[in-house]
Amino acid sequence: MFMSNPDLPQVLVTVPVYNERLRIAATMSSLWRSLPDLGIPYRLSIAEDGSTDGTPGIIRGLERENPELLTVSDAERRGRGYALRHLWKSVQADIYAFTDADLPAGANALAQVIQAVRDGADVATGSRYKAGAHLNRPPIRSSVSRVYNWMVRNTFHDGVFDHQCGVKAFSRAALEVLLPQCEEDSWFWDTEIMVLAKRAGMQISEIPVSWSELRHDRTHFRRLASDVVLHGAGYVRLVGRVARNEFPLVPRALPDPA
Repeated sequence: MFMSNPDLPQVLVTVPVYNERLRIAATMSSLWRSLPDLGIPYRLSIAEDGSTDGTPGIIRGLERENPELLTVSDAERRGRGYALRHLWKSVQADIYAFTDADLPAGANALAQVIQAVRDGADVATGSRYKAGAHLNRPPIRSSVSRVYNWMVRNTFHDGVFDHQCGVKAFSRAALEVLLPQCEEDSWFWDTEIMVLAKRAGMQISEIPVSWSELRHDRTHFRRLASDVVLHGAGYVRLVGRVARNEFPLVPRALPDPA
């Protein structure tokens, strides 16, 4: 349940999860310790995406320990984009935010993107590549990601340096416009929704973060190749949708706050 204070925005914080049994309990514990410092009404939630490693059992234990935890789970893997959309469409909030399950940018980055939306941004995202960011990531993965983001930025002219960063926040008004237009279910959803936000004329705030990737000491080339194929195919689909003028570029779709 959201903390009761009608003068403050209600924030839904979501952790999308797939095969995270080794870290999800620690991540949720860290968020429960950190989120009260934001001083705003919030609810913590998990969007579980068809895990096969026992993660759902860990989540059920977290639910017993914390009855206010909101969770949705799927029997099969559908993708992070689908998991987030499915949960967010069922919950009313003023601000919707998510962070990757390993908290690579820490709780502070989550607080920063939420605050940016509170301050008037329609969409706020962390950035590993904007000036002021600090990055601890396998060099080849970082290089491929930089090239990818350069390509997307120059194709769609959205000015975003890091479309894929796993910490973002959205106003409710922004999601009401964006979610019906989103078609991507996979990790490419992060890129899709940022491009759509720009084309809808929304105010985007990109915040440099300190990012430390904890999953692997070195990049698994098969996983990297899979990511390249996934994002490359998504990029081609998005170029086609823009070429068909499915969402024309507009100066600003949302009214300025009164």
